Amino acid sequence: MCSGGGGSDRYAAQARADEMARQERIKEGTRDVNSKFAGFDESFYAKRQQEYKNYAEPQLRDQLQNESSNLAFNLARSGLTDSSERSRNEGELQRQFSQGKADIASAAMDQSNQARQRTEQNRAELLAQLNATGDATSIGSQAINRAGMLASQQAFSPIGHMFSATTGLLGNAQRASYYDRNAPGMNAYTGIFRGNSGRSGSNASRIIKT
Repeated sequence: MCSGGGGSDRYAAQARADEMARQERIKEGTRDVNSKFAGFDESFYAKRQQEYKNYAEPQLRDQLQNESSNLAFNLARSGLTDSSERSRNEGELQRQFSQGKADIASAAMDQSNQARQRTEQNRAELLAQLNATGDATSIGSQAINRAGMLASQQAFSPIGHMFSATTGLLGNAQRASYYDRNAPGMNAYTGIFRGNSGRSGSNASRIIKT
């Protein structure tokens, strides 16, 4: 009489063979995913960090230039162009500028870390799908798409205003025109030193250099 064990053995052997083939596909797919993410190394994250600095620091310098112009206008309106107040307020602007640069450097590091986290999250998701499905071909295609998106330049948000009016002289000079229709406004402060001859006075306030 024949035993039914032969059929069970064949099924078990086939199951083992299928699982071995599946594990091999997973190994192959893992190598493929890792190769497609190989470009995300330390130099990539350092580049992303520098890209943010290149984006944000010019905005900070523009803000400093505007605040310096505002200060010069307010100093002139107050008759304090040559005074210790000018030095004190210019020093405060420079302090805030330095703090702004430090904040941007910190934000740039955050951008680098976030890029790293996105990369590792996407890699982990792909490998989890690969282990669940064993479909190395499909996962390989997804890896190409995701790596391409991660490598593309991410859009950065504009920085907020980095300077605060810690003194009245650091307030926005534009406000003067709201209350005094004869005020020259922010963009005309240098003209207040001009006499009838059109020559500029020697006491014009300097603009802080970046």
